Amino acid sequence: MTVKLRAEHVFKSFGRTQVLKDVSMDLRDGEIVALIGPSGAGKSTFLRCVNVLEIIDSGRIEVDGELFGYREAGDHLQPLGDKEASLQRSRIGMVFQHFNLFRHMTAVENVAFGPREVLGRDRAEATRQAMDLLARMGLTGREHHYPRQLSGGQQQRVAIARALAMDPSLILLDEPTSALDPELRVEVANVIRDLARERCTMLLATHDIPLVEDIADRVVFMVDGAVVEEGPTEQILRSPVQERTGAFLTKMTSRA
Repeated sequence: MTVKLRAEHVFKSFGRTQVLKDVSMDLRDGEIVALIGPSGAGKSTFLRCVNVLEIIDSGRIEVDGELFGYREAGDHLQPLGDKEASLQRSRIGMVFQHFNLFRHMTAVENVAFGPREVLGRDRAEATRQAMDLLARMGLTGREHHYPRQLSGGQQQRVAIARALAMDPSLILLDEPTSALDPELRVEVANVIRDLARERCTMLLATHDIPLVEDIADRVVFMVDGAVVEEGPTEQILRSPVQERTGAFLTKMTSRA
């Protein structure tokens, strides 16, 4: 399989706090990789760097072989301007923990906004696609509801539809089930499982170990901004090599 995402020696700091420390990983086309680890491990920051919402301090991130967030300028890298970064970002679907829907727009308007404003589709086409995606998410009859009129699970499914509406090359999911109560978590997890069966290329940061076990091809375990261990899902979850990985999984299992 071709490499969809390649990160090489990525470092990122906020002030004096280093949140990513020499992170390297590959994600192949059609592959689903889960980032797991304790809170503060750098998982969400890494996703934001891939999506050019944060600019890395050093290293490289490539999507489909194209450098993301920077351009080559002689022997150094130069950050992209806002317009160029936005164009790159449009090729990636991002699903946030707290939905990040436009509160003043209905569900269908939220989903149609990106294709209309960024991809240049006409209103009728964008709306038709949005209606189809919302139906696929099990939201028929909720298309003209505002976020405040939807449950958390319904809002997250709108957010997933919004990501899919951009025909993304890669889908990033940042703790997609953690802000939901158990019943709503199941709703969203089932949608993500459906995407996995379609072999959408996905990178997700999550504490939801049962979901990881169901859908992930590989697992990357992070602590304090660094990759501690990675490998096939079955091996990492059942027979981790690193003691720190095993301790984390034991703690997560005991919470379930």
